[in-house]
Amino acid sequence: MTKIDAWIYTQVTTFSDAESIAIVGPADKRNLWNEFSSIKRLTVNMYDYDPQRAEDNIITADVVFDIELKEDLIINYACEKMWPLGKIYKGREFILIGDNEKHNGDCNPIISNKMLIEQNEITEVWSFNEFPRWKGKYFAVYGCN
Repeated sequence: MTKIDAWIYTQVTTFSDAESIAIVGPADKRNLWNEFSSIKRLTVNMYDYDPQRAEDNIITADVVFDIELKEDLIINYACEKMWPLGKIYKGREFILIGDNEKHNGDCNPIISNKMLIEQNEITEVWSFNEFPRWKGKYFAVYGCN
């Protein structure tokens, strides 16, 4: 498990009362889905709009335009690639992950935890962190709006 996955896992298993989790934009990250799926109290769904990521365990849909997430906790691995989900979904727990590497397709490059908090209208911040990435940083925030 990566350091960022371990951080997310700790936040959820230690602090969250959520019974359902949406993992958004997981790309090839399946560790958390496997870990959370083994916890009896949790229902876990993965969403990715990229058809190249399609597989049996992933719902291929755009969570901004195509469907409405119903889960209690939204883990967004790809904040830099989409409209802030906290502007759409209210009264939810969020774990928000974004990076500052400015890849092709990053319409919303993340430059700080403060940016994640403000964009997603997070009113209660329970935890935050930064993790090194090959050319930049991951920013990580856990809280609710």
